[in-house]
Amino acid sequence: MASRITHPELANTVHSFAAYLTSKGRKQSTIRRYMYDVEDYFTWLERNKNLSSNNIWSSLHTKDYENYFFELKHERHYSEKTLHRVFIVLNRLYQFLQLTSTDITNPLKDMEMTIHPDRGLHKDDFITAEEEERFKKILVSMEGLTEKQLPARPLLIDRNVCIIMLLLDYGLALQELVYLTMQHVHFENNTLTVPPVSGIARTIALTEEDKKKLYTYYKTIPEPVRPKYHTNDPLFVAFDFNRNTYRWVYENDAPKALTEIAVQKMIRQEVARAGLRKGLSGQHLRNTFILRLIQQNVSEQEIIRRVGFKTKLSLKRYYDFAKKEQEAIK
Repeated sequence: MASRITHPELANTVHSFAAYLTSKGRKQSTIRRYMYDVEDYFTWLERNKNLSSNNIWSSLHTKDYENYFFELKHERHYSEKTLHRVFIVLNRLYQFLQLTSTDITNPLKDMEMTIHPDRGLHKDDFITAEEEERFKKILVSMEGLTEKQLPARPLLIDRNVCIIMLLLDYGLALQELVYLTMQHVHFENNTLTVPPVSGIARTIALTEEDKKKLYTYYKTIPEPVRPKYHTNDPLFVAFDFNRNTYRWVYENDAPKALTEIAVQKMIRQEVARAGLRKGLSGQHLRNTFILRLIQQNVSEQEIIRRVGFKTKLSLKRYYDFAKKEQEAIK
């Protein structure tokens, strides 16, 4: 992701922190997520605070962080889980800064607002049948597109439909989705092997119709930049809107993989175009898939197998929510 930071000290911190994480053996996908959160906060600082030209860290106070998290929660409608992730990233940034200077203190530890991942599930953690219908309808429509977006849409419809299909109808996690390569796709027997990046490796069976959707997307990519079957080329490929074609990385001699951040952005844009509530994400789609399995009386072991959970403990909050919903309609 191209840096949005203009302040020299902040820009230098972004690069130094990324290099530090690399030296610690962090995965590139993890580093990208860290940088996204750090850059977002730095951009907010540049917009909302009169920053000094140097020694910026001594000028930041707990209130600055409280104001930022207030915006994330009440204006951007971030979930508790996402707020907690950002909080952890910024704390780790301070741990890094304190390695370079013992004079730097961490204002986050004095924040008055409490941030923790809420393990209980609520109605707004799922997508309703009406929202699903509207969402899937907008994916294949031209409604609300700008003149710049219109020419690219025929090339993107099938890709975006397949992404949402795998998240909502097969329960893949976002991280699993972007790690899929052509080695994981088996058109000949309608199956998909899900790599063990955030859960347990598993093989899922696609319906004939869904296999055809995936194959249609695959064939939509122009042959010169199309991922090669049975290779490590990514299944989901990034798109170049300036050239209206799928992207190619010449250094790797391979298509450019779609990133988690790009998928999240696509979902946000389609949610906005559909006029649905802010904050709907890939996690809502996966949550809904799991809840529907419970409502269909699929066995606990089968659900664990299908979604790749490592223990049945991960399912508890879904069963708790389903039970609460069932009791509410008695």
